[in-house]
Amino acid sequence: MSTQFKLINNPDYRPNVGIMLVNDDRLILAGEAFHYRGDWMMPQGGIDSGETTLEAMQRELFEETSLVPEQTRIVREHDKWLSYQFRKPVKKEGILYKGQRQKWFLLEYNGPLPDATKTQDREFTHFNWVTPQWLIDHTTPFKAEVYKTIFNEFEILIR
Repeated sequence: MSTQFKLINNPDYRPNVGIMLVNDDRLILAGEAFHYRGDWMMPQGGIDSGETTLEAMQRELFEETSLVPEQTRIVREHDKWLSYQFRKPVKKEGILYKGQRQKWFLLEYNGPLPDATKTQDREFTHFNWVTPQWLIDHTTPFKAEVYKTIFNEFEILIR
């Protein structure tokens, strides 16, 4: 069952941003999760207190990929929040969360693959350029529905 578009203001769901980076070939930057080997995902991260979604996206972009905003071009910020439940509840800053609610950004990036070993936050073992279907097939099941939704919403832009 998909949990998208639900629980937007539920305090049990951590506010978060998702980042879809696409290149000229319309492939998506994905990384293999450092703590969940074999699960691939796009960069994402929590929104700190007082941050806008844009500020959080720019910070997370740097922390997880070492890319700075000037290396990318923002194409679009999704107008809705998407949500999903974790495998099991996760504690962050003393708060137990059941899942995340995300604001997604679509960015263009045409540089070399980021080096996952040189990032501020070690979230990924390595990066690769992948198709949307490949990522759906290789991500954790609880993220697959959100990915399908965001790929559909951004479809015209990633074709």
